[in-house]
Amino acid sequence: MPAIKRLPVHIANQIAAGEVVERPSSVVKELIENALDAGANSIEVRLLKGGKRLVEVRDDGIGMSKRDLELSVEPHATSKIGSQRDLECIRTLGFRGEALASIGAVSRLSITSRQKGSGEGWKIDVSFGKRGKIRPNPCPMGTIVTVEDLFLKIPARAKFLKSDHTEYARCLKVVHLFCASWPEVGFKVIRDDKAVFICRTDLPVEKRIEPLVGLKVLPHMIEVGAKDQGLELFGFVARPEAVRLSSKNFYFFLNRRPVSNPVLWKALKDAMKGFLVKGNHPAGVLYIEIDPLLVDVNVHPTKNEVRFERPSDIYRLVFHGVRRALDSGVGTGKLALDVEKRPRLRRGEEPEAVQKGYRSRIEFPLPWEGEGVAPLCKVQEAGGEGDYFNNDEASFFFTTHAEKGQVQDNFRIIGQFAHAFILFELNEELVILDQHAAHEALIFGRIREEFLSAGKLNRQSLLMAHVIDVSPELLENFEKAKKILLDAGIETQIFGHSQIALRSLPVIVSSLEKDILCVEEIVKKVLKNPFMDRGELVRDILAPLSCSMAIKAGKDLNGIEMEKLVRDCLKHGVTNCPHGRPVMVCLGREELYEKFFRR
Repeated sequence: MPAIKRLPVHIANQIAAGEVVERPSSVVKELIENALDAGANSIEVRLLKGGKRLVEVRDDGIGMSKRDLELSVEPHATSKIGSQRDLECIRTLGFRGEALASIGAVSRLSITSRQKGSGEGWKIDVSFGKRGKIRPNPCPMGTIVTVEDLFLKIPARAKFLKSDHTEYARCLKVVHLFCASWPEVGFKVIRDDKAVFICRTDLPVEKRIEPLVGLKVLPHMIEVGAKDQGLELFGFVARPEAVRLSSKNFYFFLNRRPVSNPVLWKALKDAMKGFLVKGNHPAGVLYIEIDPLLVDVNVHPTKNEVRFERPSDIYRLVFHGVRRALDSGVGTGKLALDVEKRPRLRRGEEPEAVQKGYRSRIEFPLPWEGEGVAPLCKVQEAGGEGDYFNNDEASFFFTTHAEKGQVQDNFRIIGQFAHAFILFELNEELVILDQHAAHEALIFGRIREEFLSAGKLNRQSLLMAHVIDVSPELLENFEKAKKILLDAGIETQIFGHSQIALRSLPVIVSSLEKDILCVEEIVKKVLKNPFMDRGELVRDILAPLSCSMAIKAGKDLNGIEMEKLVRDCLKHGVTNCPHGRPVMVCLGREELYEKFFRR
């Protein structure tokens, strides 16, 4: 084993950087935290190549003196901690002294700053751990931090970075989080010299949280509020029965810091029991105010995870706050919460208004914002007596002509039981048919036959694209998944920064607005596994489609509808649905006689 030796300073700093700087979004987070702690009222973030080429953060905070600027790039140098007591009671966002030093160890770092009340600005450069001399530099009051060529000289780190678009989306998500919890601060993001996000202080609350929870969720939010033993909770949670989500859209802010903790998620999950159906996920934003002495935010280098001194109190606060809001069911209209009701981090003075030049412009709303969701497409109405569907659904999945096969006619419909099962007599047996499973199996057989024979499903273009939100990680697989989705009749296109637009759907579902959620799930399944084979494609795509389109338990069927469904099942020899559940259960005469002791 080689002898132990002390690492060079620049190597040690690069290792330390791994705890704080994982990708461009980490840099954005650290620099915005420093700007907020400096009392900034407006923050501008500039990105090139998703932040890999350039991350620049400008703020109008108190700035730094010449001495402060020199020390700011030294390891473990900070103005936020002076004693053990300060470490136990963190009241600022950033406190790890090695943040700027770590960034400078893995990039070309430049800091220009002018302190409030000073007439002269200063600039210092650090290139991959090598610090230059500080020099005078004219600049406005505040601080400008420029980070170029992140990980350029560290290929082991650079190879783990994703595409420019993915890294940019992650940087933008960081800004969205701060925007949601700092209403008195204006934010602006410039990507490749184009302003893509502008948020000023008077922007309504729903616009600030909209990028986090989604536009469709906002009208279904209800307000949450609770106080208990010095703890305060307020925010918003979406009514689970009013909106169905395919991924988590819930965020916790502790003293305005985005955090995660098992106690918080456990309290939320328990509070929503009985309201949240299987397969759905919660949506909302909760803000928690707590004495800094009662929480440890130094559990993880990124400060995203926290540990509570009184976890049971936190659990009760969140559980009862959310539960009362869901039980009351009030506040389901458009959100309108005054900024003054938002939590405030204690700062020395009231912030000034954001620069007048900022305009309210967020580029995330769907094309039909404010006009209601337009119909997905226009189709001819199928309708008619004997159809299993409503007038906007087609019944061509079933064979109805006797010449296509021998159909058994020796059955007799008895009736419907529990609005879910069809009872009929066949060959001296009582047969119980699950109407949903039977219909699902027939639809699946028809779709599967079309897909295997043609190699794809026929598709129909939508008059208006349907846009869905996807995570940056899934969007990374879009080009690989595009062909598979097209074979499934789903034409897709990247839309915005973290969205996909559906341009066409399979003909069999293109008129069914209620099935669009199923199609969204299919898109995300393929994005998660863009290398699925033909068998997986049938199982993971065609089966959910048929399940979504089948008549459900609880639907009343008339005599003609029941007869048609039974006839088609007997003709095609249906025995099980795509999930493996049996379609029919038979009770023979002898078995019934035995049950009633008639032998």
